[in-house]
Amino acid sequence: MKHQQLTEELQERALLYAAGALDEQEHAEYSRHLAEDDCAVCKAEALESEAAAVSMAMLLPQQTPSASVKRQLMARVGVRDEPRRTSFGWTAWFGWAAAAAAAVLAVVLLNWNSGLREEVQSLNARVAELESQVGEQQTRLAVLMDPATRTVNLAGLGSTPQARGRIYWNEPARQWQVSVIDLPAVPADRTYELWFVPAAGNPVRAEIFNTDANGSAMFTLPVPPQIGVLKAAAVTIEPAGGSDLPTTTAFNLLGTME
Repeated sequence: MKHQQLTEELQERALLYAAGALDEQEHAEYSRHLAEDDCAVCKAEALESEAAAVSMAMLLPQQTPSASVKRQLMARVGVRDEPRRTSFGWTAWFGWAAAAAAAVLAVVLLNWNSGLREEVQSLNARVAELESQVGEQQTRLAVLMDPATRTVNLAGLGSTPQARGRIYWNEPARQWQVSVIDLPAVPADRTYELWFVPAAGNPVRAEIFNTDANGSAMFTLPVPPQIGVLKAAAVTIEPAGGSDLPTTTAFNLLGTME
C-alpha cells in the first residue's frame, strides 16, 4: 500500500527500521513494503533515517554502559538481566548489546529527526518571508521606474516640522507608494492617518499607520476610482483605529498634487 503523506507512525517505523530495532517479522514486512509497494513516502523517509543513523553512529563515542543503564536498556528491549554462566554467555551479551544499541539509537534519532524537521520548517518559513519581501521590493522598483509615476513631496507641519515624506503616484495603476521619515511614533492609543484630499468634498481616509523607532514608515495602497481628482494628501494624528473624517485641523504632513 502506498502512503500519501508522512505521519508520526510512519516516521517512527522508518527510524526503527534504520536503527535495526524492528523484530524479524516487522523488518521483513517493511523491507517488502519498500521493495514491492513503491511507496515514495516511506522510501524517502527510510533513506533519510538511514543517513541520520550512519551520521549518529559516527558521532556517538564508544562507551561501556553502567550497570544501571544496562538494566534500563535490557528492560526496554525485553532482555532479562540474569547472569549467564553457559558457553553461550558471550552470544547473549552481543545480542543484548545490539538490541540495546538499536533502542538507544532509535530514541536518539526520533529526537534528532524531530529537531531537524522543526529547523527545516523554520528555515522554509524564513525563505518564504524573504521571497515575499523581495517580491514587494520588485513591485516598488517597477512603480518607481514607470514613466507614468509622479512624485508628490510631503512637508512637515505643526508639531512635526522636521518630518518629510514622499508619495510615488502611478496614476494609470491608481497606486500610491508612501515613504515617511523623521515622523515620531505616536502612543498606542493614537495613530497616524493618511488622507486623500479631493478637489471637491471632504477628505477620504486612505491608510492608518505608525512609524518605527527611527521615525520611518513605508507602505503601498490603492487609490479608489471614486476618489476623483485629488488636490492634496495629508497626514493627521487620530484615535487608535483611525477616523472616517479628520478630528483635527492640525496637519503633520501635507503635500499638494500640483
